[in-house]
Amino acid sequence: MFHRVNTILGNVKTSLSGAYHAFGFSKYAERYLGAIAYRFNRRFNLHALPNRLLVAAVTSGLRPEQWIRMAETRC
Repeated sequence: MFHRVNTILGNVKTSLSGAYHAFGFSKYAERYLGAIAYRFNRRFNLHALPNRLLVAAVTSGLRPEQWIRMAETRC
């Protein structure tokens, strides 16, 4: 049990420090952790991720620019 928890924590730490070291973590922390949680929750079926992303992009519909920029001001 401890080995699994240690592995998970190590992977999260490496992911955060390796991929996002050049950006202000405090500004984008919610997005980074959301991306990690998404990948972690779907880690057993990685081949389905691109298809799920495509379906989500197609079904989301058109969004006005103001709606898209709201994500930037929330951080």
